[in-house]
Amino acid sequence: MPSMFKSLALAVAGAALFATGSMAPAGAATNQAVLTVNATVTNNCDVLTQPATLSMTYNPIQLVGTSGTSSFTYACTLGASVAVTPTSQYVAGGNQWLAEKLDPQVNLFYYLYNDLACASNQLSNGTSESLSAGTGASQTYAICGIPIVGQLYTSAGIYTDTVTFTFNFGP
Repeated sequence: MPSMFKSLALAVAGAALFATGSMAPAGAATNQAVLTVNATVTNNCDVLTQPATLSMTYNPIQLVGTSGTSSFTYACTLGASVAVTPTSQYVAGGNQWLAEKLDPQVNLFYYLYNDLACASNQLSNGTSESLSAGTGASQTYAICGIPIVGQLYTSAGIYTDTVTFTFNFGP
């Protein structure tokens, strides 16, 4: 048999064996290797948008304060326990915050709330507030500030304070 025909015969026999799906000899044994896959998901919270400036006004003659609002968005791991702690270097005590004007140095006392109406959930410097469990999606934290009415000796100008909101999260 010429070598070309021999090669063709072998190719046809190999294709026939391949087509039957059995290359192993009859009665051959098999074995398996099992891979266990583990993945660890850690609790995390990310601030997605920083709060904008919170601007409020106060008229010391008419004793009228106008609230200002702001918010920021955050996302925490699904089911994570979440707490936020607001802090400022300028503390008036209790639930009172203070904004400072440098020239001349004068303070303006105000309240902060975690609701847009400045009506409930008053915030205290350094006091942690529990939030609802993380959802894995974006959530909004609303902030409202309002000057404390009754401050007679407040001069005109811009008063500033910087409040940092620290997230604590865990299982």
